[in-house]
Amino acid sequence: MDDKIALVSCSGLSPLGLVVRAATVELALDNDNIVAACITEYSAQPNNCSPILEDAKIVSITGCSDDCVSTILNEKGVEVIKNVDAESVVKAFDLNPNDSIRLDDDGEKAVKILKKFILSEIASI
Repeated sequence: MDDKIALVSCSGLSPLGLVVRAATVELALDNDNIVAACITEYSAQPNNCSPILEDAKIVSITGCSDDCVSTILNEKGVEVIKNVDAESVVKAFDLNPNDSIRLDDDGEKAVKILKKFILSEIASI
């Protein structure tokens, strides 16, 4: 896993949005080849995406079934090589984060599980 990976994550205000943001930012801080990217930046640009995505393999991290991340990237013509459905991952472990401002106990557990899952998914890229 030496290629540059851009994790473009949900930025929603739900508790799961917070979990997704925490997991992707922590992964970027802990791994030299991973960058965390904010989907809000890309949705605000009329016809392009940030240079942070250049030369990176794009992985979208979805926070809910609306899948705003993939929709926005698709509209911008950005190729997503993998999509991680965070909601499914968290539900598989019977976790229910309930705070969109600070991580509660389930939120902290969900971040750890989601980070492990994302790393396992990008290992095969």
